[in-house]
Amino acid sequence: MDPNNRIPSLTITPTVPRQTPRNDFGTVLAHAAHEVVRSGAGMVGGMVPAGPILSAAVSSAKTALATVVPITSTSSAASASTAAASSGLGATTGNGDAWDLLEAQKALSAEGQKFNVAYLQLQNEMQRESREHNAVSNIMKVRHDSAKAAINNIR
Repeated sequence: MDPNNRIPSLTITPTVPRQTPRNDFGTVLAHAAHEVVRSGAGMVGGMVPAGPILSAAVSSAKTALATVVPITSTSSAASASTAAASSGLGATTGNGDAWDLLEAQKALSAEGQKFNVAYLQLQNEMQRESREHNAVSNIMKVRHDSAKAAINNIR
C-alpha cells in the first residue's frame, strides 16, 4: 500500500453547549394549533354554512387543547385543573357541556359527509368530462391524420 494514500486520523471536536432553545414537539404543535384556532375561527365562522356549530366545536377544541398542553410555560397545575373543570370534559360537571360538544361533533360530521358526497360527485363529473374530451380529441386526431395522408397520397 502507498503511504501517501492513507486516510488521515480523525479529529474530535469538543462538545459545545446547546445554542438553540429546546422545544418539545408537543409544545410547539399545541402552540401552533392554539394560534390557528385563535386567529382562524372568526374568519371561518362567517364563511361556513354551519358557522355556529363550527364555532362551538372550535371553542371546545381550544379549551381541550389548553387542558392537554398548557400554552405558556409559566402556567401552573392549578390553572390546568381550572381549565379542565371549565371545559366541560369531565363527567362530574353535570351541566351537559360534554353532551353539547358531542351533538356539535355529530352535526359537524354530518356536514362533513355532505361535503364529501358533493366532492365525490364533482370528481365523477370531472372524470366524465375528461373522458369525453379525450374521446373527441382522439377522433379529431384520426380525422386529421387521415386527411393529411390522403393529401400526401394525391401529391
